[in-house]
Amino acid sequence: MTAGVGKALAVLIVVLGVAVVGLDQWQVREGHRSLLGFELLRRAPAAAPSPPPPPLPAPASSSLTETPPRLALVVVGLGANRDAVLQLRALGRPLAAAVRPELPEATWVAGEARRAGMEVLVDLSLEPYRHPGVDPGPGGLTMAMPVEDLGPRVVSQLQKVPGAVGAIHHLGSRMTEDRTRMRAVLAPLAERRLLYVDTLTSNLSVAHDEARRLGIRALRRQAIVDPAAGEGAQRAALEGGAAVARRRGEALIVASADPVTLRLLRDAVTGWEAAGLRLVPVSSLAP
Repeated sequence: MTAGVGKALAVLIVVLGVAVVGLDQWQVREGHRSLLGFELLRRAPAAAPSPPPPPLPAPASSSLTETPPRLALVVVGLGANRDAVLQLRALGRPLAAAVRPELPEATWVAGEARRAGMEVLVDLSLEPYRHPGVDPGPGGLTMAMPVEDLGPRVVSQLQKVPGAVGAIHHLGSRMTEDRTRMRAVLAPLAERRLLYVDTLTSNLSVAHDEARRLGIRALRRQAIVDPAAGEGAQRAALEGGAAVARRRGEALIVASADPVTLRLLRDAVTGWEAAGLRLVPVSSLAP
């Protein structure tokens, strides 16, 4: 055999060897067993698929998370007799009793209201229009009084109703339009961190705004129940306040301690609760 032929034969053998090894390892890569006994190119096993993400929690039922409309009720003009607060106590609801401090039963009424779990407010009597024809009654604060005397008079009235969480005004259509005098009236409340309810006896009242300027937690009523308007109008006012609560989520009603009003109120409370409204203390609505 010549040298050239031998060299060509050697090259051919190498080429065939490489081809055989390549074919064998191709089979290994495809998942078959190696015929030559070694596996250089075995395909890496495919990674296990990632588990699917956990399902998102189902949204809570709106019936479980929806807040029922809240309704606060303040009964004003208490302190002349005991019967009214006893009727309110019988209701067993978190009402607010507004006590006029100069009336003869004021101290007893305030104490009984607190014992019954009611919040107590001081019912300040402010000068209305048509005064003196319309008399604000005992302890009334009038426009004729020096401004510097108004604050001390309010302090005296607050002291007669210990444990009060705030104040509300009785009448007051004229004085509540006067910023200077209302600041003087409200200053003792700011010093004691008491809340204030503006009954809006005038649509020009600045009482709420001045209270907020002084840092007082202040509320405006959404409905007022006037016994002088007649039974039908009182029913409409009570339902009007409830309608505001349904629409806005909360409302404040101011009612009188009149016997007819208290009877209508007793019936209204039952209907409100049956309709899903919740009676709450007045302080819970104060911002």
